[in-house]
Amino acid sequence: MLRPFTLSLLGLLVTSTLHAQHVRFGVKAGLNASSYVGREVPNSRFRLGPTAGVLMCLPLSPHVDLQPELLYEQRGASLRYTGRFEGVDFTTINYTRTIRTRLQYASLPLLVRVHHGSWFALAGPQLSYLIAEKRTHQEQIDIVFGYDPFFPNGSSPQTERNPQDYHRTELGYVLGVGYELSPYWRVEGRYTAGATKVRQPSQQMYDTVYGPERLEHARNSSLQFQVSYLLSSL
Repeated sequence: MLRPFTLSLLGLLVTSTLHAQHVRFGVKAGLNASSYVGREVPNSRFRLGPTAGVLMCLPLSPHVDLQPELLYEQRGASLRYTGRFEGVDFTTINYTRTIRTRLQYASLPLLVRVHHGSWFALAGPQLSYLIAEKRTHQEQIDIVFGYDPFFPNGSSPQTERNPQDYHRTELGYVLGVGYELSPYWRVEGRYTAGATKVRQPSQQMYDTVYGPERLEHARNSSLQFQVSYLLSSL
């Protein structure tokens, strides 16, 4: 998967560079609201994180540019499981389990930008590499009836850094629209999504007795707001 993508990127860059007359470079930063989508994803909520990077704008025609970028993106999700089960001696227990993930990616979008006047739209594939991950579990146990020594009331947060059950590479896509405030400043909104899954298949039917956490079909999904500053043409 990586080799065809890399070869295609190099080919487009070389072709565009040979024909480009006004290559521009720039920097960008923004805010990323990310979550999980897919089958078996329970109550996924957005998590906010930064995104920042560099871009290159290669004109292909008066209204079409090729725009490769190199970005740092912080993604993740907040998941919540709730339920009730019976303990020993007919004890009734309510539980709430919250799982927060924080995933840090280096991403390489290869975008085609179509512009008319001050407005523009862009779309293209994106290849991402997971450089760091963090997952926090917090379980709230409430005994409604009876007493069970194995399940005391209260919560117990646990944090895992760099767990090994995430895929390192992700192939996705980007869709966006934006507006040029000036020849140097741009603002844009984007939707990015993974076409490949976030986690590897679980080896167990259930991660804990409180509820399933398989998430083998989960994919990343993000809404982004970005501000770009472009330098003068070369």
